[in-house]
Amino acid sequence: MAIVKSIRICLGLLVASAIWICPGVSAFGGSYDTQTETAKGPDGQSLPANLVDVGIEEHLGEQVPLDTPFRDETGKDVTLGDYFKPGKPVLFNFAYYQCPMLCNLVLSGMLEGMKKIDWSPGKEYQVVTLSIDSREGPDLAAAKKATHIEALGRPDAAAGWHFLTGKEEDIRKVAKAIGFKYQYIKSTNEFAHAAAVYTISPTGMISRYLYGVEFKRKDLRLALLDASEGKTLSFGDKIELFCYRYDANAKSYVLFARNFMKGSGYVVVAVLGLFMFGLWRKEFKRRDVARRPVAAGTGT
Repeated sequence: MAIVKSIRICLGLLVASAIWICPGVSAFGGSYDTQTETAKGPDGQSLPANLVDVGIEEHLGEQVPLDTPFRDETGKDVTLGDYFKPGKPVLFNFAYYQCPMLCNLVLSGMLEGMKKIDWSPGKEYQVVTLSIDSREGPDLAAAKKATHIEALGRPDAAAGWHFLTGKEEDIRKVAKAIGFKYQYIKSTNEFAHAAAVYTISPTGMISRYLYGVEFKRKDLRLALLDASEGKTLSFGDKIELFCYRYDANAKSYVLFARNFMKGSGYVVVAVLGLFMFGLWRKEFKRRDVARRPVAAGTGT
């Protein structure tokens, strides 16, 4: 059924392949440009020059530092690498647990996207949320985890969604590797940062950046499939990956018509080959039958 469903999706979306999604927008409401976006304070005024460097610089294919130490929501000392298991991609995001708005929007959007996919945290993939506020500790992490596991509605997911806290230098180390640029605003006791989640391969390689505060089921699922490095994927999953590719301009997965047409071409050639082979066999048998009476007549 999964194979049939995947093929149906590809066929259905081929009709709409000429309609391209408009460029994505940031959580700030406009077209997102990490080079020109300027952070704004609560009063609408531009932030000081040292706070302008806020955004995301993509480091696709680069390694995250798995040996970086943190504490989980129970207060246990862990490393980032503890959550990277063979065959299981990682859905990763930055937040801070006392954030008044944006972090909660990202977490809620991620949670809603997770609800819509058939994979579950701890089984097919891991989820890691890291606080960017070094002043926060396991108590806040535990409270945030409890709220979101309950909202997810999958109690077993508690074993696969991890809320971490740590020292400033360790947080910055991971943020730098991923390209997540944030700044602390002392006057408001808040952090200026962009909105995104990331998928990382089981070996710690950065696979995909998904921007905004809402994450479509298709994008989240395909990003996790991409990050899985092709291991333990079903045939239906591989077909779905074959049909789509990530479009950096659209900030989303779109139907890859070239791959689909290539695959369709292979199918047409194969069917035509079988048809021609059938005709050839039929003609060969007809000629063989036609020769047999002649052979019998020459022998009398």
